[in-house]
Amino acid sequence: MEVILIMKKIIITIIILAIGFSFTACNSKNNGTSGKNSTETKTAEVKKAALGDLNTIPSFKVKDINNNDVTEKILKDKKVTMINIWGTFCSPCVEEMPLLQKLYDEYTAKGFNLIGVVSDGEMNKEDALDILKKLNVTFVNLIPDEKFQNDFVSKTDVVPTSVFVNSNGEILETVTGSRTKEEYKNIIEIFLLLQLYF
Repeated sequence: MEVILIMKKIIITIIILAIGFSFTACNSKNNGTSGKNSTETKTAEVKKAALGDLNTIPSFKVKDINNNDVTEKILKDKKVTMINIWGTFCSPCVEEMPLLQKLYDEYTAKGFNLIGVVSDGEMNKEDALDILKKLNVTFVNLIPDEKFQNDFVSKTDVVPTSVFVNSNGEILETVTGSRTKEEYKNIIEIFLLLQLYF
């Protein structure tokens, strides 16, 4: 079993590194301001350790943008879930929302789910709701409470950050920054395929 896990990590790392790309992202520390003018863009590489030593999504019970209760059980229904941590103040985050919605629509029947996490949700929930409505986003977006913020969201200092997990909440890969649709599709298809064998 341990050999399989090691092989799985090696395969994932090789494939993700082979994709190799640069991206645009924002500093997730918003300093209490909202709006596109507060973005601080960066160029970097894929960060495997973007969430420190976190290997599994911590248990949580939070509200979504529509005030519904959501727990980690939402991960059980799909083979692979992409958790996209974003901020209302981050232009690259907002700009990739339509692309994420297309991915959600295209892959949800194939065992894929996409969940947004509004990193600045408590203070900018109305802004987040306006953005999601304007862009016709239908996938679930979570508003982290203090515990989920501390246990998960605050472990990264860049938004958007996309965390790919399996149905047990085990972290498969963490990708920082926005991507093209094709780059995201490659990652999604790789992980869906790997879930058939591991």
